[in-house]
Formats: sequence, structure tokens, C-alpha cells
Amino acid sequence: MDTITHALIGAVTARATTPKHINHEHITIRARMTVGGIAAAFPDTDYVTMLINPLSFIADWHRAETHSLVILPIWALLLGVVFAYLTRHKTQWRECVLICALSICTHILTDLITSWGTQIFAPISDFAPALGITFVIDPIFTLIIATALLFAIFKHSRLIARTGLVVLVSYIALQAVLKQQAENIAEAYIKKEKLTSAHVFAMPQPVSPFNWKLIVATNNQYRLAYVNLVAKKDSPLPDEKTAGFWDLPDFYQHANNLTWYRYRLYNDDLNSKIAWIHPRFERYRRFARYPALYRIDKLENDHCFWFMDLRFTLPTSTPPFRYGMCKFGKQDWQPYRLKRFTQDEREAVDYP
Repeated sequence: MDTITHALIGAVTARATTPKHINHEHITIRARMTVGGIAAAFPDTDYVTMLINPLSFIADWHRAETHSLVILPIWALLLGVVFAYLTRHKTQWRECVLICALSICTHILTDLITSWGTQIFAPISDFAPALGITFVIDPIFTLIIATALLFAIFKHSRLIARTGLVVLVSYIALQAVLKQQAENIAEAYIKKEKLTSAHVFAMPQPVSPFNWKLIVATNNQYRLAYVNLVAKKDSPLPDEKTAGFWDLPDFYQHANNLTWYRYRLYNDDLNSKIAWIHPRFERYRRFARYPALYRIDKLENDHCFWFMDLRFTLPTSTPPFRYGMCKFGKQDWQPYRLKRFTQDEREAVDYP
């Protein structure tokens, strides 16, 4: 989930849990919502580690210790004490700690429903569940919580804040139902094609809660389709070469009119497999849940094999997190990445 939405949820949650009667023993409502919003945004401070090493960031550091239920009490205590002093509520530091704990918890929970994966037990375990119910940036999700916050402020009502949270949970439940419908479409495709040992994954997509990405995985090969659960049967598919961002919704088709794209992890070139299984590429292998070969660059004795994660592909944009292994002449394989928003700008990835 994006950081702004996290902050909004933290503020609304802080307002929804405000005691019925506020007196000198409690912090003010304004301070409570401010603390809740900032604390809920705090876990995303791990983004600064991307400046140190982008590969370590996506593989190890993002959504790890700052998103951990194990370390949550420590973060809540530290932030709560700091906020108690900054908001001049020193004697109410325990209340600040509780607000921080609750707000950080909302951050972790709303990250769990996306497709990235959150290491909720770091540093004890790198287990990173991802429910894949909500897209990381969901305008409807954000609108619900923002509306609840505004009305709760203007109407001075904790009931409105609580109602907003109930509506938000209901929306997430609806998305879970839609996810099951999308998975059923993929299961029907497997039966139709008579695929064996196939696994189905349905992932939320931008713009609409009815847009889903379907992935059918079979032995390092993938079939991928973009479905809209309420699309018209006769809606035309745009031309990928000329389509822009505003054409994105048109790529999500009716269940009976899907285009299935095929990907594989490596091709017949043995070097593609060597690059993928190389020890220095271990961190990207650990990060990518649906890895596929992005492209191959060959120039005389220079070889680069680039990989992507199908979780993050969209029909009209260049996928992020494109990492690969390059071999120049007789040198050993080296990990590189293609910079975001570029086609060919390579950057060496330091590997500690």
C-alpha cells in the first residue's frame, strides 16, 4: 500500500479508538490523529535503504524489520515516547505508545493484502506472506479512508471514523470474493487446455477492483492473461505497440475473450540457465516469485540475460525490477539492473 494511504488509515484508526470522554488524562484528538498518521507511515522509512543497494532493498530490507510483528513493540515504544515529548504529553506516553502500536499494525495488515510480501516475523524468519487481494495503489481504497477522515474531522465524530473502517473492511472482503472469481476463470482455462501440475495465481490490478492478472505456472513456464470480471464480450484489444497509459483499462478483457501471453524462465541457451542459477544472483531469485526471462543482450563476447518478476508487469509499461547477469569477455558473471524508466541503462549491483 502507498505511504499516504497508510498515514490516512493510521489517523482514522486513532480517531476511531478515541475514548468517549476526553480529559486531561488523555492526549488531544488532534495530537492523537497526528501521532497515528505518522506512526502508520513510519514502516516505509525502509525506502532509504534503496540508496544503499537496490537489490538488497527489494530482496531483504523492504517490508522486513520495520514491518515486523516481532519488533513492533520496540518501534511503538520508541515512537510513542518521542511523540509524547514532541506533543507535550509526557505523562500520557503510554497512550502514545498504544496509538503507535495500533497504527503500525494497520500498516502491516494493509501491506499483507497486497502482492509484494511482508516479512512479519523478521528477523527471526524471512517468511513473507502476500494475500494478493488489493493493488498497491487503489484509488477506491484511498478514497474510502480519506472521506472517512475528512468527515470525522469536520463532524468531530469517532462514529464516522469507525464507519469508514467498516466500509473499508467490507471493500477488502469484496475484493477477496472477486479474487476467487478470477481464480475460477484460470482454473477453467487449465481444464480446457488439459494442463497438468499447473498452479493458479490471481493478482489485483490498477484502475478497477474488477481488473485481475491471471498467472498459470507450469514447470518454469507461465501463461498470463488480463481479465476484467465485468467487461463486455466484444471489447477490442488495443495495439500494444501504440497503446499508452490511458489505454490500460482496455487490456483487461472478458473471460471468454482472453489473450494468454507465454513466458519462460530461461530459453534453450544454456547460458540463460547458468545466469539464473549463479550464486551471485541468489538474492534476486529469492525476491522474484514469478520470474521470467525479460530479454537477452548479445554483442560479440558480451552477454546479458535479464529477468523480471511477473507480479509487476502491466500491459502498457516497462516492468520494474529488471535484474540480470552479464558476462564481458572472459570475466566472471556480474549482477546488473536496468534502471527504472529506461530501456538500456545498466547499473552494476554491488553484492556484499
